[in-house]
Amino acid sequence: MDVFDQATELERLDRESALVRARASMDRGGPEWINGVACCRECGDPIPQKRLDALPGVGLCRACQEERENSNR
Repeated sequence: MDVFDQATELERLDRESALVRARASMDRGGPEWINGVACCRECGDPIPQKRLDALPGVGLCRACQEERENSNR
Protein backbone atom coordinates (compact mmCIF):
# COMPACT_ATOMS: atom_id res chain seq x y z
CA MET A 1 0.00 0.00 0.00
CA ASP A 2 1.56 3.28 -1.05
CA VAL A 3 1.19 6.69 0.58
CA PHE A 4 -1.76 7.68 -1.59
CA ASP A 5 -3.66 4.48 -0.76
CA GLN A 6 -2.97 5.03 2.93
CA ALA A 7 -4.21 8.62 2.74
CA THR A 8 -7.35 7.53 0.90
CA GLU A 9 -8.05 4.84 3.49
CA LEU A 10 -7.47 7.24 6.37
CA GLU A 11 -9.84 9.75 4.78
CA ARG A 12 -12.50 7.05 4.33
CA LEU A 13 -12.19 5.95 7.96
CA ASP A 14 -12.37 9.55 9.14
CA ARG A 15 -15.54 10.14 7.09
CA GLU A 16 -17.17 6.96 8.44
CA SER A 17 -16.28 7.97 11.99
CA ALA A 18 -17.83 11.41 11.50
CA LEU A 19 -21.03 9.82 10.17
CA VAL A 20 -21.25 7.47 13.15
CA ARG A 21 -20.82 10.40 15.56
CA ALA A 22 -23.44 12.46 13.72
CA ARG A 23 -25.95 9.63 13.73
CA ALA A 24 -25.34 8.97 17.43
CA SER A 25 -25.91 12.61 18.32
CA MET A 26 -29.18 12.85 16.39
CA ASP A 27 -32.34 12.85 18.44
CA ARG A 28 -34.31 9.73 17.54
CA GLY A 29 -37.56 10.68 19.31
CA GLY A 30 -39.23 12.19 16.27
CA PRO A 31 -41.04 15.50 16.15
CA GLU A 32 -43.84 16.60 18.42
CA TRP A 33 -47.03 16.95 16.39
CA ILE A 34 -49.06 20.08 17.17
CA ASN A 35 -52.24 20.58 15.15
CA GLY A 36 -50.84 18.37 12.40
CA VAL A 37 -47.55 20.26 12.21
CA ALA A 38 -44.20 18.63 13.01
CA CYS A 39 -42.57 20.74 15.73
CA CYS A 40 -39.24 20.71 17.54
CA ARG A 41 -39.33 18.79 20.80
CA GLU A 42 -37.04 21.37 22.44
CA CYS A 43 -38.37 24.79 21.42
CA GLY A 44 -41.73 23.94 19.83
CA ASP A 45 -41.03 25.76 16.57
CA PRO A 46 -42.24 24.08 13.35
CA ILE A 47 -39.62 21.94 11.62
CA PRO A 48 -39.32 22.90 7.93
CA GLN A 49 -40.50 20.26 5.46
CA LYS A 50 -37.10 20.26 3.72
CA ARG A 51 -35.46 19.19 7.02
CA LEU A 52 -38.07 16.48 7.55
CA ASP A 53 -37.50 15.23 3.99
CA ALA A 54 -33.72 15.19 4.43
CA LEU A 55 -33.79 13.58 7.89
CA PRO A 56 -36.95 11.49 8.32
CA GLY A 57 -37.94 11.18 11.97
CA VAL A 58 -35.89 14.17 13.12
CA GLY A 59 -37.23 15.62 16.37
CA LEU A 60 -35.26 18.84 16.67
CA CYS A 61 -35.10 21.97 14.56
CA ARG A 62 -31.71 22.90 13.11
CA ALA A 63 -30.94 25.49 15.81
CA CYS A 64 -31.67 23.09 18.68
CA GLN A 65 -29.73 20.27 16.99
CA GLU A 66 -26.71 22.56 16.51
CA GLU A 67 -26.91 23.68 20.13
CA ARG A 68 -26.99 20.06 21.29
CA GLU A 69 -24.02 19.13 19.08
CA ASN A 70 -22.00 22.13 20.27
CA SER A 71 -22.66 21.27 23.92
CA ASN A 72 -21.34 17.73 23.30
CA ARG A 73 -17.92 19.02 22.20
